[in-house]
Amino acid sequence: MKKRISFMIAIAVCFSMLLGGCGKKLTTENAPDYVKSALDACYKADFDAYMEFTKSTKEEAEELYEQGLDTNMEASGILGASVSPELQEQYRQLFADILNLSKYEVGEAKEDGDGFTVEVNVEPFIMFNDLEQELLPLLETEEAAALTTDDEKTQFVFQKMYELMSSKLEAPEYGEAETVTVHIQPDGDGVQTIDEDDLAALDAAMYSAIL
Repeated sequence: MKKRISFMIAIAVCFSMLLGGCGKKLTTENAPDYVKSALDACYKADFDAYMEFTKSTKEEAEELYEQGLDTNMEASGILGASVSPELQEQYRQLFADILNLSKYEVGEAKEDGDGFTVEVNVEPFIMFNDLEQELLPLLETEEAAALTTDDEKTQFVFQKMYELMSSKLEAPEYGEAETVTVHIQPDGDGVQTIDEDDLAALDAAMYSAIL
């Protein structure tokens, strides 16, 4: 059972939301708004500004967001585990809630050749740092010892992990802010697009404490 605690709490890299690029002409004035709209769509499920910049529909934006949640579910290992459909849905909502609590602040834009750079200050989650230590005693209780099948044990571990994580969302804690520089450059078709590696770095900073 203790091996089950090693699964990672993985948050999908948000560039999966942003591959469409910006359909509006960017300037130093609106480039930060474009970056914020992309992050708000990815993390907060707030699609209005993103739709305006990318000329995408709400259905398209929502589909990409749901694909991000799918990635979270797959990375956590719960989809391949022997757990109830109800618990799987609870985890899906949990990941959405975690994304919504992401904390970032978009700074000003600077010209960079044909594109721009924008600094984003990110405050990483730290309230999940002690999950393993908190889970271990729960795996040594009489309730856990009474479980006999692997399926029962798997359900138990994921259930206890879910309860621990959910309780921490009531008062989220964040670490020291880290600055990530995001580059926006035209692609082969001249469409201004946020660099995927930068978004991956931003996502890693956001969840560095729990990845």
